[in-house]
Amino acid sequence: MSAALDVQGSLGDAEASFSSQGLEPVDLPDVFQVDVAVSVRDALGLLGATRRLHGVQVSLELPEDPVMARVSRRRLEQVLLLLVAHAADAAPPEAQAVRVVVEPPDDFGDVGPRFLVVMPGVSLSERETRSVVLSPLRVGNTQRRLARARELVDAMGGELALERLEQGTAVSVQLPAPGLASF
Repeated sequence: MSAALDVQGSLGDAEASFSSQGLEPVDLPDVFQVDVAVSVRDALGLLGATRRLHGVQVSLELPEDPVMARVSRRRLEQVLLLLVAHAADAAPPEAQAVRVVVEPPDDFGDVGPRFLVVMPGVSLSERETRSVVLSPLRVGNTQRRLARARELVDAMGGELALERLEQGTAVSVQLPAPGLASF
């Protein structure tokens, strides 16, 4: 009986090692070649499928050509999910559609791609803006997603900025410049 257990144990070990060879590691390298426009569509698709937008309309302004960035796709999509979910939660009922605008990098590689999440009807006080940008531990519950998104953008080497608009607030994410790698 113990021989049967040994055989089953070794067979199970062999199956475990074989099946683990087919799995991809969870901790993949952080740098990829990512199309920002595709990541925006994927993130919005996920938010729509999970009904996370609560009926808030999202309009996209995407360039026709791919907008390539050298960042982690997973982190980029997390940032997009956080920003659009925050916009959907903070939007007043009478607000217009949330806009997501993707801008390509410049031709010389000095300025990286950028995207904006424009939240009409949403306003942040000067204190809330400073807390999100400078001290995320001091933000309230409603701005935690913005602070987390800022931390992820910093980890990717980008910059997150909040801009006050007449009709609301815009969150701008500047991704790292690609440099002259395209030449």
